[in-house]
Amino acid sequence: MSAAPGEAKLIERKFPLVEVNAMAECEMSFKTLARETRARITELLGVEKAKWKGLPKINNLMYYPARRPASAARAVTLASALGADVSLDDFKNALGFERAKEVARKSETITILFMVDPQRELVAKLLGRDPKSVVVVDPMAGGGSIPLEALRLGFAAIAGDYNPVAYLLLRATVEFPAKYGRKLYELVAEEARKMIEYARAELGRYYGEGDKNYVFFRAARHDCGGVLPLARTSALNRKRGIYVSFEYDKQAKVPVPKISDKQPPPLITCPYCGRLVSEGALQAKWVEEHAKLLEALLNGNEGAADRVAEVYLLAAIQQAGRGRRGGGYRSPTPEDLERLREAARELTEMAGSGELHSLIPLAPIPAGNEVFEDVREAGLRYWYQLFSPRQLLALAKLAAYVRRRAEELRDEYGELGAAAALYLALALAKLVNYNSLLTEWHASKQNIRDVTGSRYARGKKVELGYDFCEAVAPYAGLPWVLEAEEEEEEGEEAEDFEATRGGILPVLKLLCSSLEGLWREGVDGVYLWDATRLDEVLPHSSVDIVHVDPPYYDQHDYSGITEFFWVVIQQALLPVLDQLFPRERVKIDWSPYDPEIPRRLEVRGEPPKEVGALSAFGTKISAFLKAAAKVLKTDGLLVLWYAYGKLQGWEELFYRLYESGYKVTKTWQVWSESRQRFTASLAKAFLTSIVIVARPNAGRVPLLRAEDPQLEEAVRATVKSSLDAVLGVYGLDQLQPALVTSLADAFAVATGFRPVGYEEPLGVTASFRTLSGTALKVAVEAILEHL
Repeated sequence: MSAAPGEAKLIERKFPLVEVNAMAECEMSFKTLARETRARITELLGVEKAKWKGLPKINNLMYYPARRPASAARAVTLASALGADVSLDDFKNALGFERAKEVARKSETITILFMVDPQRELVAKLLGRDPKSVVVVDPMAGGGSIPLEALRLGFAAIAGDYNPVAYLLLRATVEFPAKYGRKLYELVAEEARKMIEYARAELGRYYGEGDKNYVFFRAARHDCGGVLPLARTSALNRKRGIYVSFEYDKQAKVPVPKISDKQPPPLITCPYCGRLVSEGALQAKWVEEHAKLLEALLNGNEGAADRVAEVYLLAAIQQAGRGRRGGGYRSPTPEDLERLREAARELTEMAGSGELHSLIPLAPIPAGNEVFEDVREAGLRYWYQLFSPRQLLALAKLAAYVRRRAEELRDEYGELGAAAALYLALALAKLVNYNSLLTEWHASKQNIRDVTGSRYARGKKVELGYDFCEAVAPYAGLPWVLEAEEEEEEGEEAEDFEATRGGILPVLKLLCSSLEGLWREGVDGVYLWDATRLDEVLPHSSVDIVHVDPPYYDQHDYSGITEFFWVVIQQALLPVLDQLFPRERVKIDWSPYDPEIPRRLEVRGEPPKEVGALSAFGTKISAFLKAAAKVLKTDGLLVLWYAYGKLQGWEELFYRLYESGYKVTKTWQVWSESRQRFTASLAKAFLTSIVIVARPNAGRVPLLRAEDPQLEEAVRATVKSSLDAVLGVYGLDQLQPALVTSLADAFAVATGFRPVGYEEPLGVTASFRTLSGTALKVAVEAILEHL
């Protein structure tokens, strides 16, 4: 049953952590499962030899930073709604565990909770009321895992974000599949096939049909006039020892790339004149030549196309073939180079007709965009300069197509048509992620490393490298992005989900099947809003659960990286922006015709320098917490995910909760990351988040002195529990997260107490500092004893 007012919720007392974490860890894995992960999930599902396939995930719609596992989001949301008297067996059954086991047995495939629907009838029975009366709000919803699963449970789901890319993804992930169901999927599938046909007809002649990916190097002229490649590594397949080497034509003064089994030495002296080569000088010359060349092409100078193969040095072509690594490599031919020039000539024709300039992102890269700061300072000051001529041509042609179809679909189908166009625009943005000057070649996996998965993932900054790549848009790139298969035979029953290569349509099919009919207009909603002013949009005391995964200081620059995609999506969807951003949904002072994302509203900032210090980020979090407290019902819960590696960040978070009147009632360590993600391979990364459960305006236990045995015993107990929960399942491999989360739990305990003698509100800071100091001291002692 749902808890009576003031009574504990299930998540405040018990939670099937091991089972949920097994599902979440499996969901966050990419194409392979770690041995221990496979063992845990197959044991849980009761199958021995189940296969792991690439199953649809919502991040396949398009990249968005830091999505949380939907399986865990479902479990945490339901546990926050049910009363503590519900048994864990009933709880797991309501989540869909039994359904997952049944599907796994029948299909012999590892099946996660996300792949099956919850038992909504059982959810209603356990609640004892209409699930739609449970209002779940995610004010910083990002990629949409939390509102998606709230809606699948049958709850009222309200989601918002300040970021227009997140807002559109929320509508594409949650709202439109729920509103239009199978009708939406069928329309988008039809439009996807048409888009691929268009791409092949309009762009096919500029690519080799048997090609899969192209690897380029930037090239510039040395002081002697000879063309030199900017290349630090020339590996194509590191495992098999396949490289690009160069022979230098000293008469023509141009490099000739060849496929080789030997890694060439670094270029230290010029092969034409023998003088030293300055990498920095060559890079600066390349930027200057690239900018001049694009400007000439955009001004309709067809003669400039003859210089394309010199500035963008095509080094190798990966051929299409069976398997994801393709069919080997070949050196470029004169025909390949002529295709590059022909694409540039087509670009000048579009420029001359006046069509081009309205289709490509001509806006300047904003001075406030820190992700692209290094690129901007290198001399590339406009978004369109982040593409080669052929990449720009593909972008322009496909943007023109999406724009035309958006207008036609809107006129024919209304909002449904605008929704269908949105998925085409997301496909274009996803393709652009693999087709820009900021990509690089992954010699270990023999594929393109996209902008977000390489340079941004390494340091949350994007910079110019040496190589860049291009997916063959009409024959390989777009078909992979959309994954539009042939239409089903008449009478053939479609599966609700199937294996995927990472495209849009398989996950859209699952979403439409799972969500159809669950959207209730006027109850559920997606908004573009400012989370710190949530109480100005939603009625006070109207929300049961505020469930949120907020930013963690400056770990991600959401505005900076998504602005790269926004300028592409915006251009493609120009005719339907008013339909996708209706006035009643936009709660901030911003226009969808603005190429800049409203970064002033982002909750982001540097962490405090030390424990006890405060930050500007924390001030924004406090504003959000206070707004959330106003919209929560008397017995409402705040459920907040948090994963940050520095103690001062945790201490400030719990201080902000304390300052805003919250008492933390429970914390859980929930698996939230992939072992295989790129950042995890670079350093010891947090693979779990701490889920913090808190109540606003809760009473606190008064203490006559900070070193009260009641506080100390509570801290010792929670630290032991935290260490056991993480180390007992994952071992010493997760020692650092175990230590940090156990200290965080100690701070959480401190929020439940109040030293006597501190006057509010001036005494809040001193009160918490006193409590947290004691909690930290006792926690360290408890950790040392445990280890």
